Amino acid sequence: LKVSLEDVYKGVTRTASVSRRVVCRGCRDLRPGSAAFEAKCAGCGKCPPEIRMVHRQMAPGFVVQQQEQAPSKDYCKNDRAELEAVVERGMADGAVVTFERMSEQLPGQIPGDVHLTVRVARHKVFERRGDDLHTEIRVSLREALTGFDKALTHLDGHEVRVRRAAGAVTKPFEVITIKKEGMPLHKTPSQAGNLHCRVVVDFPDRLTDAQREAVAAHF
Repeated sequence: LKVSLEDVYKGVTRTASVSRRVVCRGCRDLRPGSAAFEAKCAGCGKCPPEIRMVHRQMAPGFVVQQQEQAPSKDYCKNDRAELEAVVERGMADGAVVTFERMSEQLPGQIPGDVHLTVRVARHKVFERRGDDLHTEIRVSLREALTGFDKALTHLDGHEVRVRRAAGAVTKPFEVITIKKEGMPLHKTPSQAGNLHCRVVVDFPDRLTDAQREAVAAHF
């Protein structure tokens, strides 16, 4: 089940289509070739052989229990089921959404479950690590030396401010952490991890003579 990072941040419902074998109810009581059979069971065929337990006497007083296949009297067909998968907020990549009793059917047996594995696509801005989010912001050399105030658009569209106070010097690749702006915690979405912003400083390719003299005079 492929979803985006935005989907697991906000929560979403996705429709998954699965093909499975189902038992045609009531077809075994109709005569093949009859009008009723053609009307109801035209798309059905014989179900796979059924497994049954039998007791066999191997010697006087010695009886064993064995499995054997027997032709099925029931009819089956392929059916496409639409499953509404609820991807909850904060679900991790690899989480499993289970639909009980929605697997293939066989006469006289309880169907198994269908398991959908959540696969979260890579995001171009944010990287998830556990319940935390990591991203990069770019600042100029002047902003790194004198402070800055940057707007970052989060996964649900709300704006996060990344700030350094005037006069605060930001080193290249320094990480600024904003608490509770990470991923919502699965099962406890009122709580959230942290957002870590790695600062990339854009240095100029070269300085003019005046700029070089100003830097030399002040540093």
